Amino acid sequence: MKPNAEPTCKVCKQIRMFLLFAVPILMLIGTRPDIAVPSIPIEFIFTNFIFIGFIAVVAWRIYADYWKGRKK
Repeated sequence: MKPNAEPTCKVCKQIRMFLLFAVPILMLIGTRPDIAVPSIPIEFIFTNFIFIGFIAVVAWRIYADYWKGRKK
């Protein structure tokens, strides 16, 4: 990097990181067509993620509103 160069923007860094990970993965997929892509139940994973997040937020709010206030 040049000493007088401006710092890179956040979007440029994200694009570079994406390319750093995406290009090798795409090359592996492209050179090995005989590998079967595993079927991932994305709806099930997404639903569980949303449910666990909801429970975590509710638990945090209960803790912050009731127990944290009583300790003082």
